[in-house]
Amino acid sequence: MLTDTLPGDQQMLMTLAAHLTADCPDMRELAREVAQQLLARHDLKALEPDNVYLHRFHTAVSSPRTFNGWQHLDQPYESLTLPQLVMHRFDAQAQDNADVLSYLAGFYSDGPGKDAYDERNEVRLEARDVLDYFWSIDFATAFKTRMTSFWAEHSENFRTLAKANFMSKLLEVCAQEPSSALARHAQDIADALVGKTTWPPSLEALQQRVLPGGATRVCALDIGGYVATDILRLQLANGSQLIYMPGDVDCLHYFPNNQALFWWVLSHCTYVENRTRFLAHFSLDDREEADGKVGLNNLIDLLFHGWGNHDYSGLNTLDLAIEEDGFDWLRNKARQRMIDDAHFSLRSNADLRRQLWIGYLKAGLQVFGPMAAVSWPVALALVGAGIAEMGLNIYQAIHGHTTRERKAGITGAIFAAIETLFNATFLLSAPGKPLTDFADAAQASAATEEGLAPAPAEESAQEHSGEPDEESASEVADAIETWVPQPFRPTGSWDALRPFETNVVLGSKPGTGFLEGIHMQDGQFYALIDDMPYQVRFVPELQSWTVVAPDNPFSFYKSLPIRLDAAGQWRPVERLGLNGGMLSSLKIWGRPSASASVPPLPGTPYEIPADLRASLTDVSDDEITGARAFLDAPDRQAAIARFRQLRDQLAADADAFMATVQTPPRPQIPEIPANASSKTVFKTLYQNTNGLVIGEAHSGLGSKRLLIDNMRLLRKLKVNTLYMEHFTTDFQQADIDTFNRTGVMPQELDRYVEGQDVGHRTDAEGRYTFRQVLVSAQKNGVRIQPIDCMASYRQAWATPVSDVARQRMMNFHAHLIIEADQAARGSGKWIALVGSTHANTFHGVTGLAETEGALGLRVEDRPIGEPDAYSTDPGVDALDDDGALRHVQSDLRLRAGVLTTRPPSADFESLLVRPGDYAIERTNGQEYLINRSRDSTLRRTLIKREGRFYYVERPDWPAIHERRFQNLAELHARLRLRGMQHIAP
Repeated sequence: MLTDTLPGDQQMLMTLAAHLTADCPDMRELAREVAQQLLARHDLKALEPDNVYLHRFHTAVSSPRTFNGWQHLDQPYESLTLPQLVMHRFDAQAQDNADVLSYLAGFYSDGPGKDAYDERNEVRLEARDVLDYFWSIDFATAFKTRMTSFWAEHSENFRTLAKANFMSKLLEVCAQEPSSALARHAQDIADALVGKTTWPPSLEALQQRVLPGGATRVCALDIGGYVATDILRLQLANGSQLIYMPGDVDCLHYFPNNQALFWWVLSHCTYVENRTRFLAHFSLDDREEADGKVGLNNLIDLLFHGWGNHDYSGLNTLDLAIEEDGFDWLRNKARQRMIDDAHFSLRSNADLRRQLWIGYLKAGLQVFGPMAAVSWPVALALVGAGIAEMGLNIYQAIHGHTTRERKAGITGAIFAAIETLFNATFLLSAPGKPLTDFADAAQASAATEEGLAPAPAEESAQEHSGEPDEESASEVADAIETWVPQPFRPTGSWDALRPFETNVVLGSKPGTGFLEGIHMQDGQFYALIDDMPYQVRFVPELQSWTVVAPDNPFSFYKSLPIRLDAAGQWRPVERLGLNGGMLSSLKIWGRPSASASVPPLPGTPYEIPADLRASLTDVSDDEITGARAFLDAPDRQAAIARFRQLRDQLAADADAFMATVQTPPRPQIPEIPANASSKTVFKTLYQNTNGLVIGEAHSGLGSKRLLIDNMRLLRKLKVNTLYMEHFTTDFQQADIDTFNRTGVMPQELDRYVEGQDVGHRTDAEGRYTFRQVLVSAQKNGVRIQPIDCMASYRQAWATPVSDVARQRMMNFHAHLIIEADQAARGSGKWIALVGSTHANTFHGVTGLAETEGALGLRVEDRPIGEPDAYSTDPGVDALDDDGALRHVQSDLRLRAGVLTTRPPSADFESLLVRPGDYAIERTNGQEYLINRSRDSTLRRTLIKREGRFYYVERPDWPAIHERRFQNLAELHARLRLRGMQHIAP
């Protein structure tokens, strides 16, 4: 019976999960333990390792009061927590000059940003003693020992939890998208992987093996022979395919044909962030060029050259069938992956000594750097705690602290999957029902509740592109120029070959065998194409040749595949022409499918009339107050006068509204564990309300990171609208509507957004900005709606008014817009991003959360590396612009570990100290990349623009040279992957 079986089996799974999480080999957890042992050896056991920092300084001042005789009054140029230091070790320079550590480095209880580092915050620990201790321990051997022990004890439990996690994801699809192709094929999926299991599954059923058989073929996913270690591919009888990719927000994907699967792979590799996520499903050793192979990263660049040619030869070249139980295979691959990654990344002390002796030990992260990419235990994705599921980005996963909160968060994510498996609401009335029938139950439930008929059996939502049936050549050409980087645009053969021309005169004869038609000269390979020599490289994974750029032969980003024709002559592989269906194929480059226009909102009585807006676009505050006037511009003066009238009317109406407002019932404020994942938080909040108001400091990064990193999850939770402060219904609405529909920002909107980010000094690296919030929302199908108007936004008054006038006016106008938007365009779930003083009631002004019957979440930034922590909001007292103390409080609070310390110096010579340090300089409308090179000189490189793309020309950086980036955040991410460190001036 349900009451007899469910609690016991569910509790048993949770117990297994807790033990498995506690024992899972975790690089950072082991580093923290080593740090604790080090502190204990020096009678500092009471200190928390994550709160002990090694700082390195440019200068030192002698002091008789400090432990080591030195104090520091400047900001550290490098800071590491003690566990981070255990992983990174001291660099080669410190090894060679250990005496310098005694006065230009020290351990402190305060992180970066303090005025002084002296006896008040020092930790009595000598840097030289720490260096010596590192040579006495063997971190690599300790990690490998723990890894062996983990698999010996938890191998079977890992498989059981992996199967439970898969089943929970299948149930989620059927519950949330009952008419989707995935839900309709749930029986095929279940038959192939879990068999005839009933719901709720018993622990015994989860432990049973199911061998592949029947009409569905269970396979691996491979790219050029590189097999993904935790992805399953199912081939159905009708030729369609399914992908199970654990750890992602959407784990299950349906593809009607090979083209759809090929495009899906490419679309997961378009940006630095999503490619890094995707490559996390492959072994570290597969990613880069080595041992005669070009490596997975280069291979993916080559795949993009076939994006429109219906050539999928690089995908599933092995077509590896899985002949054993699918979860046995996943478990075995996870175990081997952990072994391989550790072997690839970790070096024993003997190896480190040998490398140091031959001068090979590199600075910074070079020795332990590869393991940083998997310092998040990748095996956990299989059991329900992948990076994306935890609401983290790659940077957080690599650089976050090792804490109990993190481990508790992992356990909580796995628990959530188990709870889904045992508490699927659409099956609660049918215990004992075969699990293969749950798609029918879900569809019937959806049809009953929403009045919808089940979808046709073989129709896939992915087959509908949303594009018009006819595409004009000019429309296609414009879209290609906007969305496709220049190296991949359709072009004729000669135009494609022109960038690869050489001045080489070949004197050698062509080879034979696999070198047929290939000339070797001066250590390079060349092919003759129409009697012109071009430098080429062989790609063993594809058994083919490709033309490469002579100035960057180690990059395949800018290359051109070639083939021998019937006459034995080399010819470039033709690129896609301007064919029909081109627009839908551009989605791999980020172009959204055309979305339907939404009904226009009725205007509010406070908006500037359309014929007056041009006169007010650049109006100054002095003109608004009357302190300055252009007497020779009567039309402008009339427009300003009309603005003042509208603003006065809005202020009066807002006051009246606030005096009499009857707020709707508030949802109950849920209790959220401090270490809860973003997925858990958002699911919990939207179970209680349709609306969530995010309150921020406008310069804050954490609020924007929360939205950007979780926008795909929000869309999956059916959040369809993002309401934004700062954007007005009278000036930005039309451009926002265009951006919502096309994904392209009109020029005026682009300038306005840039002004918001510059004015509020948001993320210097361009990751967590207003621009990226908008881009992320549009890309994920979340419609953006302004809630301000000029009358509520421009608060320059000739006569002082209430110090909460802005809060009253914006909140009132936002209420009108949200109410009208929900009425005209259909009610649904929404999220708003506003200043903290607007989110909830502030000094007597009813907050947006209260007027809309929503919940408020205030986000505070805290130092980077600190764990994100949720709580009931205790509020904060802060000084306003006039120096008055104000108390700001919402329903809930998120303290987001995202804040970096900005060095006070803009002098690049002193700012960029170590090789790999870099900064961005903005001068005369141009942007330059300034970096400290290996020879310790400063190099200055122009950041060029090509339409919407950024790029740099640095042939000595093959992975970056001429590669197009969609924004500066992409460039920063790629530089970080090189091991470089951004120093914000």
